[in-house]
Amino acid sequence: MDKLLEIKDLTVNFGEKCVIDNVNVSIFAGRVTALVGESGSGKTLTALASLNLLPEAALIKKGEVLFRGQDMLKISETEIRKIRGKDISMVFQEPFTALNPVMRVRDQIKEMLVIHKNIKKDELDLRLKELFSIVKLSEDTGFRYPHELSGGMCQRVMIAMALSCNPDILIMDEPTTALDVPVQKEILDLVRQIQEENNFGILFITHDFSVVNLMADDVHVMKEGIIVESGEKQDVLSAPKHEYTRHLIDCIPRLGDERKRFPIQD
Repeated sequence: MDKLLEIKDLTVNFGEKCVIDNVNVSIFAGRVTALVGESGSGKTLTALASLNLLPEAALIKKGEVLFRGQDMLKISETEIRKIRGKDISMVFQEPFTALNPVMRVRDQIKEMLVIHKNIKKDELDLRLKELFSIVKLSEDTGFRYPHELSGGMCQRVMIAMALSCNPDILIMDEPTTALDVPVQKEILDLVRQIQEENNFGILFITHDFSVVNLMADDVHVMKEGIIVESGEKQDVLSAPKHEYTRHLIDCIPRLGDERKRFPIQD
């Protein structure tokens, strides 16, 4: 397998509090690596470290984030800007807040292409047409503003923007949480289909093991900043080793199954 990115022994503090503790995650071409855990477990911070976008208050105690032999935590801001959005793209949880409300969505995708690809106008129009086709939106959608679109349409625009420069890695941070269940399925199936056609790697952040079952190849379960269990999806789902993993799997809805809620922990 072609390893695209490797997070090695990443440890991050906020003041005296350790929020990411010795985390190791790898992303491979053609595979979906799921980072699973409840809110506040450190999933998004781990993803942001991959783009060197940690908050200023975050102190990196140790670790590396290696992409093409470069440590993303040590290269200059100029170098990292050439990678963000081009080689590593991210789809955020809330498309309405991630998109610029005063720009037509077409222009927002075009901006990415102009910054990273510097392509000619006729090629630009062809690429935009292709991207809207890939995410199954009409070309006319591009001339509308975010508030004129549904949540699912906005998320498709975000995916088109993230894919515009043919990235090696796509990071998806709870990309379907705010969407209705049928729309969630459409978006996830679409992402899987596009990945199979283009062989890029995905880091998929979620709290939901039903989504993991649908999307993932490899799974890392995160609790309070620590990876408590890792493995291939089927191994983790069929024989979870950690109690926390079992609790998360037990939260998957099943028809006619009356079970207790996720246990409250002090």
